[in-house]
Amino acid sequence: MTEHIEHYIEIANELIERYQPLRIMQDKLDKMSRLEWSRPSGMNAPWMRDFKTTAPFDAIKAGVRVLSGLDEDVTIDPYAFPETAEGDLTAAKLKANAWETALKWQMDRAARRRAILRQDVTRSALMYDEIVGQVIHLPTQIKAIKKMGGRANRQEAALRYGDFAVLIRNPKSVYTRYSDYMLEAVLYTAVKRPEDIQAFWNNPDLGTLIEDGEASKKWVLFDYVDYDRRVVFCYPGETVQRINPGGVIELEDGKEGVAPGAIELMNESWEYDFLPWACVIGGTQLDQAPENSRFPILYGILQADQWNNTNIIGTLMMSEAIAEAARPDVARTGIQPDAIEATYGQPGGTWDVPAGHTVTPMPDKGLDPALREALDRQLGDMGRATIPQVLVNAESMPNEPFAGFNQRIQQAMASLMPYKFLSERWFEDAYRLMLYWAKESDKSIVGYGRSNDKERSPSVYEIMPRDIDKDAIYLKVELQADVPIDKQQRMMTAIQASRELKMPTRDVLEMLGDTNPEQTLREWMAEQMEMAYFNGVLQHIQFEASQAIEQQLAQAQLQQQMQQAQGMIEEQMAQAQQAQAQQAPQPGTPPGIPGAEGQGFNPAAGGIPPQMGAPGATMEGQTGMTRGGEPVVA
Repeated sequence: MTEHIEHYIEIANELIERYQPLRIMQDKLDKMSRLEWSRPSGMNAPWMRDFKTTAPFDAIKAGVRVLSGLDEDVTIDPYAFPETAEGDLTAAKLKANAWETALKWQMDRAARRRAILRQDVTRSALMYDEIVGQVIHLPTQIKAIKKMGGRANRQEAALRYGDFAVLIRNPKSVYTRYSDYMLEAVLYTAVKRPEDIQAFWNNPDLGTLIEDGEASKKWVLFDYVDYDRRVVFCYPGETVQRINPGGVIELEDGKEGVAPGAIELMNESWEYDFLPWACVIGGTQLDQAPENSRFPILYGILQADQWNNTNIIGTLMMSEAIAEAARPDVARTGIQPDAIEATYGQPGGTWDVPAGHTVTPMPDKGLDPALREALDRQLGDMGRATIPQVLVNAESMPNEPFAGFNQRIQQAMASLMPYKFLSERWFEDAYRLMLYWAKESDKSIVGYGRSNDKERSPSVYEIMPRDIDKDAIYLKVELQADVPIDKQQRMMTAIQASRELKMPTRDVLEMLGDTNPEQTLREWMAEQMEMAYFNGVLQHIQFEASQAIEQQLAQAQLQQQMQQAQGMIEEQMAQAQQAQAQQAPQPGTPPGIPGAEGQGFNPAAGGIPPQMGAPGATMEGQTGMTRGGEPVVA
């Protein structure tokens, strides 16, 4: 491959000419998405007012909202690792999980540089059906800048957000060349101030032009790379067009001058076996013309001129309504119509109509039915050609069940599948480039995360360069919706697959989007062991508590029995004492007469008194004492 700068200038001119029709189409798409429209020159009446439908903007906005809310699920096939060939599949799976975690962590850090990385990926897919971006390895770039004698302070400060900078470029500024095998070459163009170019590249020729005031206000930077060389040069101009050394340009003082030749900033052989660009194109390969091989979401309404026609119809209808808004409401008839006066000082107003005069209300005039129907049809056709309305406003139909609404959402999302697949392909290329840079720079990729929910300190996941085999990287990215209904559907599908197909638990977890199923299984086993230990401790506590309760109940029962026995003894003793008290002779009464006992000697029961049964038994004889308590003298 030649090293002359003229050769690469000619390559740049060829690419610019080949992509010119596509750039014209993309400019129209940009204006449509930004709602930039002006009515045709024939519609210049003073009462005309522009009408612009927001359908293109709404379609892009809805698509970005739906797709950028999807979280990329990175999956690396562990069967490509040497551990699998050695029979240690578990170690291979653990390494794959560590790689996935480290790569995702680095991508998240790169996205935090500007929080629109994922939105720009999906927007580029929808707007252009093409996504291009650079994956810059900052340690490698810092080394190259210092080698050229420049200062890398900004790049070193950028390391705080991770080792990689992922830059999404506008496809209008990138020219690609593909072969039947892969991406072969990339030309990136950017319009910059000469001072900005000089600050980065530190070129003496450009520096001299700036000091002498001979540099134009704007320069176009051309950065070309293929598998042989990388060539960077700049040329004065405010737009990307054919490079024409010796042409007329405008200088800083407003004067015209002759454009110098292109200034070469870098011309070196490319020492890597990959390009530092992640580029993907949707559409079709059946047509090689760039303008016919890409089908962005607004392609149909642009080619059919639907947006322009809709705006014209809407402008006519709205302008007519505005122009006739102040037309007379009544017709006054009679000999002197001016004699009819209206009073508006009270609600409803009054008409002072002299005799022989009349006031006739004019019939209301609505919008032109033909224009209104045409506008409705155009809006409906634009909705069918871009994105279903349910994704734009997320409104359900009257009395629509949730299942039906969800089904409409799922069917509507199917219209975005080509752009979803395109975004997934771009993320796959970006993640592969991270691994390629780590391999070439011999610098590890480090990521952080928690090994389980109980650990507060982060665990380090590292991808060692020696473990990276660029010929055996089987990486897949899937964008999954993070909404409850989709989670529920995935969960039910995984459960059914596990039950009916007897799938391993690890595969089921991966189906559910788990990036580290081995760790999840370990956490599950640890949780089961903890629960078993907890259940054992709980049962032991319950057993001890039940034993203590039984002992307390037994003691209480024994105490109650003892109290009952003591009560019975006390009751028996009280009864005995009472009986003894009843049997003891009372003072002044004789003891009982032997033989004169029973009911027969009870006068209350009809018996005879005891004394009648023993007439000789007197009190003195029974007690030996007189009734006054004195002893009887024998």
